[in-house]
Order: sequence, then C-alpha cells, then structure tokens
Amino acid sequence: MGLTLTLTDAELPASPAFIEFLHATLTGGDYHVGTWYLQEEELLDHDGERFDGLAEKVRAMMQHPQGTQAIMRSYRFFKEMLTGKMDTLRDLRRFHFIFVIGIPRTGGTYLTKQFYRAAGIDYTQVQNALAHDGFPHLAVLSFPDNRYNAHTTSLLQLAEYLTMVEIYFTRHGRLAYQGGIVVPKKFTKAIYNFPLLRALLGDSADYVITTRHPLGMIQSVLDKSGGMPSDGKFAVRSAIERWALDDWLQWQIPETKVMNMSYVHVMLEYWKRFHFQLAMSGIPAMPNARLVPHGPESMRETVRAYYQAFGTTLEPEPFKPPLPSHFSHSETQAAATALAEVTQLWASLGLIFSV
Repeated sequence: MGLTLTLTDAELPASPAFIEFLHATLTGGDYHVGTWYLQEEELLDHDGERFDGLAEKVRAMMQHPQGTQAIMRSYRFFKEMLTGKMDTLRDLRRFHFIFVIGIPRTGGTYLTKQFYRAAGIDYTQVQNALAHDGFPHLAVLSFPDNRYNAHTTSLLQLAEYLTMVEIYFTRHGRLAYQGGIVVPKKFTKAIYNFPLLRALLGDSADYVITTRHPLGMIQSVLDKSGGMPSDGKFAVRSAIERWALDDWLQWQIPETKVMNMSYVHVMLEYWKRFHFQLAMSGIPAMPNARLVPHGPESMRETVRAYYQAFGTTLEPEPFKPPLPSHFSHSETQAAATALAEVTQLWASLGLIFSV
C-alpha cells in the first residue's frame, strides 16, 4: 500500500515545558525550577505567568539548528512509540532511571533530591518538568471535551521528556549505576501507563515506591493547600487536589457531585484507587522495585543503601518528621477500612503493603 498519513505540529504541538527547557538550554538561560524541591514548606507554587512569551521562544527554537534537531528528535521518539518499531529509542538504554513513584505527599520529593545529590547535580537548579511529577502527564485513553486524545498527547510528552533526558544528562550526568547514567525522576503518574515504560526501558530503571497512611497523606495535602475548607466539602486549590478530582472523573462521576462530597471522602477514595492501580500495574512486583514507608528512619535508610551502592560517602539530608493529623472517629474508621482493603488486594497478588 502507498498510504501516507500526515500529522502536523498544529494537531500535535510541542509542550510548553519542552520548549521552555530547550530555550533555556540553548540560550544559556535559567531553567524554570519553581519550588518543586521545597516540599517541606507548606506553600503552593503559583506560576501563572510561567509561559508568557512562549510564542517567541517557539520561533527562536525553530530558527535554531539544535532547537529544530531536538524537536525533530522528540517527534521521532513519538513515532517509534506509535509504531512499536524502536530504533533511536534504544539509545536510552545508556541511562539508568530511578523512578520515585507514590501518591503525592509520601516523601517522594525528598528521595528524588537525594538521588540528584548522589549524581553530583544541584537539585535547586533542575527544571521542575525534568525532576518532578507534573510532566509528562501520562493518562489513560480519553477525549477531553472532544478536543484531543489524552493518551496520544501523553505519548508525545513522554517522548519530549526522554529528549530532555538525553540533552541534560549527556551534559551533566556524572554518576553511573548498573551500566547507565543515573537519571532521577519523581513520577507519580507512571502507574497510568507502566507497560509503556517497561517496554521502552526494560531493566534500565529502578522503581522506588513511597507509601504513607491515608490520613497522614490527606493531612499533608490539607497543610499544603490551605487547610480544610470551611464547609468540609472538597475543593480544588492545588495540583494534588486536581489529580484527585481527575481520578473521580475517570470513574464517570460528575464534577458537581464530587464537589459536594466531603473532602476526606474524596481524598480517601483517591488514595485507595491509586494503590489499587499501583498494585495492578505490576510495578511493586518488579525485581528492581523497593517499597519505602513514610518516615525519617525508612527514608534515610533507603538513601544510605543507594549511596552505598553508588559508592558515595554522602550522608542523607535530614527528613522532616510529619505533622500530627486531626480527624474524627468516623474518618479514622473509614481510613482503617481503606487501608485494610488495599492491604488485602496487595496480598492477593503476592505483594506486601506497608505504611
């Protein structure tokens, strides 16, 4: 057959975070770091003006030989994901990814920072899209508002992230582990398309899974997002709350109905379904997976174990102990039920769940 299928960048445009990364890299500018590494401070990161001037950056990159080359590289990766015929994607096996995977507010940012320290990279200078879990946005198949394919868009974003890895860690990677340059990444959304990551990277990745008691997680989200809403109902004030709402929408629950539910109920069900999905993804069963319950001792012990494997004499940075949580008896009972259900599901799959 001589059929030719053409897709343009108008239909599948490059992501703003990717263009931002390329522009900073090729012009010697500063990366947009934001406050991804300041997770111990209970503040929201507001960056509404982050992508101002993006059109000018796009034009600059399309006129820059290396910018055009990088954009074409990302689309080449994207094409290979669509067809399954990996050619240039095999080049990524020279990296060893350390993916820190867990629902938000379970200590993943702390671990990610410690891995960057081991790699000899100042994490306060690393672009948030490269280090943290907002990008790429892996998503299940859906057509939001009949405007785009969320799954296809997530493939392109993953291709862009891998292009960023090639560029950044070829320049700055200093630590080799199990035959590859160490690439740390906090990757909460990996659970939504883990078979893709496994097919792309094979054994070239470790999976560090962070867990925490559901009420401890919910309390931390509340501290991060401004406290319990005055009416006790769910509200969206942070990216984490947005992800919780997205989880409910995926189950075909109308947004208006979710917004009238109690805050704790919405977040508790999000916690439960996340850990159901995590178990079913197969990540905890990987031979190179490690489960790390939340807390200073287990966090620092994990970092020390990796530092020893890396051959570094660094000591882990302090881990801030969690703040106390305050919930009603009924909420505590509901959390205990959710915890038991998750533990039981994991056990049925031959897995041990611990918080």
